Amino acid sequence: MNKIFKNEDSFFGKLEKIFWKFYEKEPFRFLIAGGINTVLGIVVAILFRWIFNTLSWDPKISFEFLENIGLVAPNIDIPYLIAFVLLLPVAYTLQVFISFQTKWSIKRFLIYPISSIPNFICQELFVWLFEVVLKLPSSVSYILAPICSLPIMFFIIRFLVKPLKKKNEITKE
Repeated sequence: MNKIFKNEDSFFGKLEKIFWKFYEKEPFRFLIAGGINTVLGIVVAILFRWIFNTLSWDPKISFEFLENIGLVAPNIDIPYLIAFVLLLPVAYTLQVFISFQTKWSIKRFLIYPISSIPNFICQELFVWLFEVVLKLPSSVSYILAPICSLPIMFFIIRFLVKPLKKKNEITKE
């Protein structure tokens, strides 16, 4: 661990010490990686929404046929979908190196999108809820959606990113 503040008794030295203490815990590192990925996702989604608006493209895929049979009809936000898919390699890499501090693997990278299915569904539902139902601006919806799905995703992603310990590894500890 490289220390930025050499004087551990200073205010910033104490803050840094607290930070590194928390950094030892997976959930804290998960929040950091998720925070970075979330900010990138929001920026990219807002950028794509701006492009869609500028070109007068409809940013939604609607399922109106569901309303015709009396069901609630959610929709898919296309700019959010594009940002989500484009950032999958970034998200996996952040989870590997920051959250779970494990080896990057092409096999696990190819499996990683499976963890994104519930995340994508959850976030798209939140975008729909905030933007369509509650009539919030798309940028606010893009910010709130990943925050609301974060607790669920920690457990799903941990299972898919971090390899399970083998029995002989557990007995050695």
